Amino acid sequence: RQPQDERVLSNIQFCVDVSGSMGVNRRYEMASTAITEFVDAREGDAFGMTIFGSYPIRWVPLTQDLDAIRNALPFADPRRQPSHMGGTSIGKALRFCTANMTAEATGGERMIILVSDGVSSDLRDNTDALDVVEVLEEADITLYHVHVGTSSVPAVVQDIARESGGEAFVATDSRSLAKVFDHIDRLKPDRFARGGTVPMDFFFPFAMIGLGALAVHFVGLLWMRYTPW
Repeated sequence: RQPQDERVLSNIQFCVDVSGSMGVNRRYEMASTAITEFVDAREGDAFGMTIFGSYPIRWVPLTQDLDAIRNALPFADPRRQPSHMGGTSIGKALRFCTANMTAEATGGERMIILVSDGVSSDLRDNTDALDVVEVLEEADITLYHVHVGTSSVPAVVQDIARESGGEAFVATDSRSLAKVFDHIDRLKPDRFARGGTVPMDFFFPFAMIGLGALAVHFVGLLWMRYTPW
């Protein structure tokens, strides 16, 4: 019979800045709330999380257990991080996330949401940016950047996001953060693919033939039957 459409899995990895500046003006708390609401709205997708400062750390591998993301966010608070996480190495973090995504996301779409409030210390020129773009394109990953702060989006990260097929946004408070994540959700809506064949029993004509033969046999048992003498 007609096969049903199946929802295509989206693999979404949050790449969250935990440098010292993210602990200012409740930026991390607002970002955590927005991430949690986004995860709740896209139940059924696989989520992962990487935190970064001067170095990236794999915080949560890709999983469909949404509680893993919710419960991990408080422990990634910038105020809990050691001093060597005080930098903002976005380029290193994006390469690290791409490697994780390639290894863990065996099927479905791939997306990275970068949440940061700073300027990358390792994306100094177009050569570095083009290298990151090439890495993202080879892995078929779309990058969205959410810049949490009052300054404008760093041009180099904005260009990387657009080249990958994504976009960059500025969010200054919890309300604008929620709107940004809602917008990303609309930009990447649920996608469905036709499922495989669905077998079904084709018993009706054979059941009718069997019932007809049974009726003839029953009538013959009563009185209408052939006798050679």
